[in-house]
Amino acid sequence: MTVALLTAAGSGTRMGQDIPKQFIHVDNKPVIIHTMEAFQKHPSVDAIMVVTIPSWIEVVKAYAKQFNISKLRWVVAGGKTGQESIYNGLKSLENEIPSNSIVMIHDGNRCMVSGEIISDSIATFHKYG
Repeated sequence: MTVALLTAAGSGTRMGQDIPKQFIHVDNKPVIIHTMEAFQKHPSVDAIMVVTIPSWIEVVKAYAKQFNISKLRWVVAGGKTGQESIYNGLKSLENEIPSNSIVMIHDGNRCMVSGEIISDSIATFHKYG
């Protein structure tokens, strides 16, 4: 199983906006949806997890439903730092997926990730572990 763990728990204070940057709309969609769509479209990605701000968990679920992100399986609360958020996500997956699974960690604000980059990352994992 290949899971995309997307971090989206930052507050985005440097942006000077009322909402975190992962929820700012670009081309009529939140940034996090653009990112999820890249992994949704990739045939080698089986599931998506989003680690986000606790008060935004239900918003992420609603957006995923609205934009037909069917691979979204988990939305969990992030931590105080990016590392803590990744740890929370990995701990949540620990008993949810087979031990031989691939977990791809990606910044949810980086929505321009291409299918080629995703494929290359998976191929590199298979080559080097």
